[in-house]
Amino acid sequence: MKQRILSALLAAALCLGIIGVAGFSFQADAASFSDVTDADTAEAVSVLSSLGIVSGYSDGTYHPSATLTRAQFCTLAVLAEGHGDQVQGSAYRTLFSDLPATHWAAPYVNLAQSEGLISGYGNGRFGPDDAVTVGQAVTIVLRLMGYTEEDVGALWPQDYMQKAADLGLLDGISTNSSAAMTRGEAALLLYAMLKSDTKDGSDYVAKLASSTISSAVLLSNDDEAADGTLHTAQVYAAQGGLTWYEQSTDLPDTLVGRRGTLLLDKSGKVCGFLPDDTTVRTLQLDSADAGKLVAQDGTSYTISNSTALLMDDELTTYGSAWYELEGRSTVTLYYTASGSIDLVVASEAVKYDGVALTGYYEAVSPNTTNPDTITLLGLTLEVSDEAISSLSAFQVGDKLTVVLNGAGEVAYACSTSERTAQMVGLVTAAGDTCSVELFNGLTVSGERSGSSVSVGDLVKVTSSGIGKLSLSTATGGVSGSLNVSKGTLGSVPLADNVVLYDRVGSATAVRVELDDILTDTVSASKITYAGTNADGEVDVVVLNNVTGDAYTYGILHTGTKTEGSGDMQVTNDTVAVENSAGTTQDYITGSSVRSQSVGGVAATSDGKTAGVVTLDQVTGVTRSAFDGEDAVVLDGVRVPVSDDVQVYNADSGQWITLSEAKAYTDTFTVYYSGTIGSDAKVRVIFTE
Repeated sequence: MKQRILSALLAAALCLGIIGVAGFSFQADAASFSDVTDADTAEAVSVLSSLGIVSGYSDGTYHPSATLTRAQFCTLAVLAEGHGDQVQGSAYRTLFSDLPATHWAAPYVNLAQSEGLISGYGNGRFGPDDAVTVGQAVTIVLRLMGYTEEDVGALWPQDYMQKAADLGLLDGISTNSSAAMTRGEAALLLYAMLKSDTKDGSDYVAKLASSTISSAVLLSNDDEAADGTLHTAQVYAAQGGLTWYEQSTDLPDTLVGRRGTLLLDKSGKVCGFLPDDTTVRTLQLDSADAGKLVAQDGTSYTISNSTALLMDDELTTYGSAWYELEGRSTVTLYYTASGSIDLVVASEAVKYDGVALTGYYEAVSPNTTNPDTITLLGLTLEVSDEAISSLSAFQVGDKLTVVLNGAGEVAYACSTSERTAQMVGLVTAAGDTCSVELFNGLTVSGERSGSSVSVGDLVKVTSSGIGKLSLSTATGGVSGSLNVSKGTLGSVPLADNVVLYDRVGSATAVRVELDDILTDTVSASKITYAGTNADGEVDVVVLNNVTGDAYTYGILHTGTKTEGSGDMQVTNDTVAVENSAGTTQDYITGSSVRSQSVGGVAATSDGKTAGVVTLDQVTGVTRSAFDGEDAVVLDGVRVPVSDDVQVYNADSGQWITLSEAKAYTDTFTVYYSGTIGSDAKVRVIFTE
């Protein structure tokens, strides 16, 4: 008898094509289907497939536009209420004249009839092969949810269609009650049901599990747990923290990173996951600070200190570890239903991944056999477990090359004959002891050997001994013009994490972005240096006065400065810049500058100007010409406004914000660098 029933169930799977029955499924994995292009339908089918309610065909398709029969939808309904294990008790009974006990769907239709989900035509027939209509399918779903005619109304199918619409069950589904329901619509209807409450207010999806965990974030699927257990899912929940669960079924990979309800079977294993509609936002991280995150597009997000923060499988709070977000490329923010952020998940650290340093092994702690940290080029570096083996070949005093992982830990060590790092950066401290900020983000320091340098110099760094740095002027590197739109320098592609600097002469370099370059190309003559990473991509570019961002802008004040004594006195012209940050020191300049003009100064570390510019202006610019605080129309051309724009109230003599200026007056004088129609950017604004 059991074998005959099993054969009938297998026949049901074969006939339905989309139904997963008693463990039979054409697709073992919760995969996507090649012919489902609508995003909502794709999610519905994917989730229902993982729950064993539907599955696709062997060719990877789902046939969302094909219609369903009444027998097929009854089978779906039984599976969607979690009663697939009860159909054997309904087998081999004949309740309808056109549905003999040997029919593949008899166990499901019989069970559905006994539960009051369906009825026949009234003449003893059921019509198993007739197309199920939208009205019929909606009626079955409402009965699954516990609604009766007393709750819905006596007028069929109108009252049932209206009730379904009121409950939000009909999104994406035909409102023609007599239309044949398609497979795609069936998935949308059943998925909406799973995400709804039953008549008594309980979560419908709880019917499909022994227990549930609400507001759970699915962090991984079919993964290896920290203790080595395979086929596990990592889940975060506010009440339970970070937990690994064994899985009795695969989940769709598209659900990883979503928040929803986790379904567990009797043994506590994951048997499903139902995503909710709360907001999940992934940001390209620009900076992190106490109380806030800033995305690369400039948007700021307020984060409370108590917000959970997940980094590298370690759960902490934002207030206690926000500073460790440096070097992370993205963060994902999880919002509650009320709109507050309750979880921040950081990507793996990538800032220092693959960075190489060559120098002398200066110190180790606690010992060379089992080092926790080593010192190289004045840097104290943590040692990862994977590096201990390769590092054991070296002793303090040896010259070596180390390669770092994304978190800045030593991941590998080798001899300089195997690899020698190219280290280039800007001098941040000069003298007998010097420091250089390398373009990889690390700052090395030591006793200077060789020629003298000045702060701001672009130098190549080598290690000439324990605690000693040898510095030489860095020039060249990759040659060619920079194509901003194509992301290439000459024929070499730019790395995704390329770092760009702009400087005027020997003035201090400033960090800029590709978006700050307002021309399509930058000629090779305007590129001071370009270096490559281990993949041969350009990862650092030093520009020569390209963006205009290397100047400090404001009102220029001129004067003179006399130095020396007696016959050795020398008087030089000076210029200082006044803006919202105050007034700079007086810089010695050889440029002719008109006092009280509006312009910019780029200064060297020794108090001299590397460049002085005066800005062009447009008067009578109206408030309506501004596009928020991002741009303004000048002479019919949209010109971007600098993020650091300086705004001056000409009446009060005070520096204010742009929004305050707009509230104060209707017209402005706008000062800009560059050329309108090419690379112009607004630097200073005066009220009129």
